[in-house]
Amino acid sequence: MKDSAPSVYINPLTDFGFKFIFGRDADKEFILSFLNAVLQPESMIEDVEFVDKENKGGHKDDRALIYDLHCKLGDGSKIIVEMQNRYQAHFSDRALYYLAADIHAQGQKGEAWQYELTPVYGIFIMNFEWSDVAEQYLREDVFLVNMQTKKCFSDKLGMTFLKIPMMDKDADECGTTLDRWLYLLKNMDHMEAMPHAFMQDPVFRRLGQVTRYAALDKDQKEAYQASLKTYRDNYAILQTERAEGRAEGRAEGRVEGRMLERIDNIRMMLAHGLPAEKIGEMFGMGADEVRSIGADMG
Repeated sequence: MKDSAPSVYINPLTDFGFKFIFGRDADKEFILSFLNAVLQPESMIEDVEFVDKENKGGHKDDRALIYDLHCKLGDGSKIIVEMQNRYQAHFSDRALYYLAADIHAQGQKGEAWQYELTPVYGIFIMNFEWSDVAEQYLREDVFLVNMQTKKCFSDKLGMTFLKIPMMDKDADECGTTLDRWLYLLKNMDHMEAMPHAFMQDPVFRRLGQVTRYAALDKDQKEAYQASLKTYRDNYAILQTERAEGRAEGRAEGRVEGRMLERIDNIRMMLAHGLPAEKIGEMFGMGADEVRSIGADMG
């Protein structure tokens, strides 16, 4: 594949880039730094285990879920980390469904089980403007709370939503580790060098080394190029649909909704075993493009 990397560093918002940074045993310090920055636990998370990213459900007809990252901490707590580049209707429902499926999977047969659950936490990184809520914040945290007492009802389920477009700090304004991670997620693919202040942290020094495109091996470069193409194609589709929607007086949400419905239909057909070639004929697409839609679940 032709080498056409656009920048010094890989794009962390591509499927390859995100999982290369946060999903490899070889560099667990990245996911540990990120989780500690987001969760701010009473004691630092020292290790994390990557577990099966596919949740097949408890019944043969259940819809399988494939998470971007599925982690387990030493105390058994599960953490789902998802990166989403496109707006999706009912995104808050999707996030809740993901966590509920992981809680449901803890169920045990027999009378001995007393419904004691281990916590499940979701971190959802969104590279789009989220309009499901009236107020817009860079970070939104959701927990189960008693509405009368305002006290925590249960600590077994929680969600954090991080909205990349709302990260508007410059590098020298990033005073926390989470600020720096969000800055890099938004800007790393067009940086020439890691910001000097970030280099004081050994985690970011290491990140600056391993995420250089030139540091990837041949197979990794090919995988990244394929992932980058999917990312760019999806972005181009969104931009084209938006422009056509404005020109024809259509609401932007309706335009994106039709495109997302098409993508969902393709993924549903793939999940039911329909060949990519057949789906491509139905939608006027190539089989490889259909497969890329199936692979890009983020």
